[in-house]
Amino acid sequence: MGFYNDIVKGLENMIGQGRRYANPTQMAKACGVAPNQIIRYIKQERGKHIQVLARILDELGAKIIFPSGKDTDREDIICPPRALARAERDSEELTVDPAQKELLGFNSMWMAEKGDPDSMKLLTVTGNAMAPRIEDGNHVLIDESQKDFFEGRIYAVRIDEEILIRRVAREPGRILLLSDNTNSSTGPIILESNNPSHNWAAIGRVVFVAKDLL
Repeated sequence: MGFYNDIVKGLENMIGQGRRYANPTQMAKACGVAPNQIIRYIKQERGKHIQVLARILDELGAKIIFPSGKDTDREDIICPPRALARAERDSEELTVDPAQKELLGFNSMWMAEKGDPDSMKLLTVTGNAMAPRIEDGNHVLIDESQKDFFEGRIYAVRIDEEILIRRVAREPGRILLLSDNTNSSTGPIILESNNPSHNWAAIGRVVFVAKDLL
């Protein structure tokens, strides 16, 4: 029975060193079944109902395709570190929050198209200055390798020890930080490049926004 043998062979190929599951117990825990059930299926000691189904599917010409036994899919996913909404004074980087666990994973090829994956951090937004595009509680992916300001793009900017997410406009000798939500802002924040009293730095460009639909 080709279909039944495919099931058995597929289970075997998913278990072992360097594969998705190190042992039958790990697979059973992930599947929510008892380890002895996985072992007995592999040894073909049970499963008459599956054998009957396999005969029918063989007659119909059905095939079963298992994913690769090796855990290669996860290697293509990058979970950027989560950052605090405050930074050290004079810093040009976000401060990683060591207490926070990984939140979101992104395809490494997609991240490479957006910028430098190794320079990206995830920040939770506070406030609605950029609503409706970016709202309170949304998560933004910031590429710290992209510090050069381009007109109309959205950046993370440090002012003193605070991190702001704003759209950038340029005028001779100064940078304007604009809020999309005009109802929550008294006007643009003006940063003068030659004013030593302004302690600010470009942190990086916002390349992605993640938000809940509910």
